[in-house]
Amino acid sequence: MVDKGEDATETTANMVGDFATKTGVHALLKATSQSLPRPKLIAMAGYANTAAADGVASVAVTTQGSGYSADTTVTVAGTTGQGAVLQPVIGTDGAITAIAVVKPGYGYTGTLAFTITDPAGTGSGAALSGTIGSVLNPILAEMIGVADKLRAMIYTDGPDSTNQAAVQARQLIGSKRVAYCDPRILKNIGGINYPRALSTVYAGLQAKMDKEKGAVFAGSNMVINGISGTNRPVEYGEDANDLNFNRVNTVINRSNIDGAGSFRAWGVWTCSDNTIDQFIPVVRVMDLVNESVEEGFLPFVDRPQTLAQLDLMVMTGNNVLKRLEGEGFLLPGSRFWLLDDQTADDGVQGIVKFGMRFEPPSPMVDIRISAYRNFTIGYELLYSAVSGEVEVGNIL
Repeated sequence: MVDKGEDATETTANMVGDFATKTGVHALLKATSQSLPRPKLIAMAGYANTAAADGVASVAVTTQGSGYSADTTVTVAGTTGQGAVLQPVIGTDGAITAIAVVKPGYGYTGTLAFTITDPAGTGSGAALSGTIGSVLNPILAEMIGVADKLRAMIYTDGPDSTNQAAVQARQLIGSKRVAYCDPRILKNIGGINYPRALSTVYAGLQAKMDKEKGAVFAGSNMVINGISGTNRPVEYGEDANDLNFNRVNTVINRSNIDGAGSFRAWGVWTCSDNTIDQFIPVVRVMDLVNESVEEGFLPFVDRPQTLAQLDLMVMTGNNVLKRLEGEGFLLPGSRFWLLDDQTADDGVQGIVKFGMRFEPPSPMVDIRISAYRNFTIGYELLYSAVSGEVEVGNIL
């Protein structure tokens, strides 16, 4: 549980929490140490559906300086504000060529002041300037880091106003750990329709699919039971296609077209800026593979490097991959092996390096059928069937 603050800023700070003390969203990292299941599907239920208007939007390098070491750090402060994490990019001759905004933070006002610290003490001369603007929601930004550690999927909600607003808000996110949902659904309570977060529905449908068929199946194209509609209409076709094209997962209703069910979850998309990670089930199966191999290799930790042990490790890795292939989680062609660049220097330090290749099946999201008229065959078959003869029966 997270305590509600006296104002929105304090509540946000409580939800963001602190990694060192495992508070706020970081509390999820305590699950396994307390004998609880590792969280895999995280529904944020409207807590991150608005962008922060006062984060560190960008940082420009006005003077690059020279001599900075790879351990150089950069911090930022305003009149108010907290949570921004910056990463300097060190180029030739130790010049700071760029600043990456890892986390934009929130609540910044006034002029931004930057502090550059080089532990080696050799860097000097760099100068930075920054802008405050609309950035990724700070709670979601913090949760993405947590989800990376947990190998979990975050389901979060859009602004629920227009398709364009949903797409614009989604474009602030570039993580494969986030599934973005819009609009809200309507739940009838006591005869009154109340808007409720779509993210919880998607997380629930995925949990149902995980139990019935496995993570390789997405919680999409499934009927949503118990809702009376959506808070904003999304037409099957142009509206839904536009949202899905921009990786916004949504809800459709085809019953007025062909009677095919009621409201359906419609979307399999992450917010990744890399198309190879754009599908929810692909990302989750990759996590499943990594964790299955880790589990299989646990008995080998701290054991001696012998031929029997190394052979058994290779066989264990291949068995894991082939089992997942047989269960339909992976395409054919998986392989596990001892890397060719494993050296004696590695071995004497207790380092053993393996490689593996595998590929999860992508969901079918764009099914194309080429069709054409064939009047020649059609009419030839018609005319050849006309005989004018009665082959069976009596003519009256």
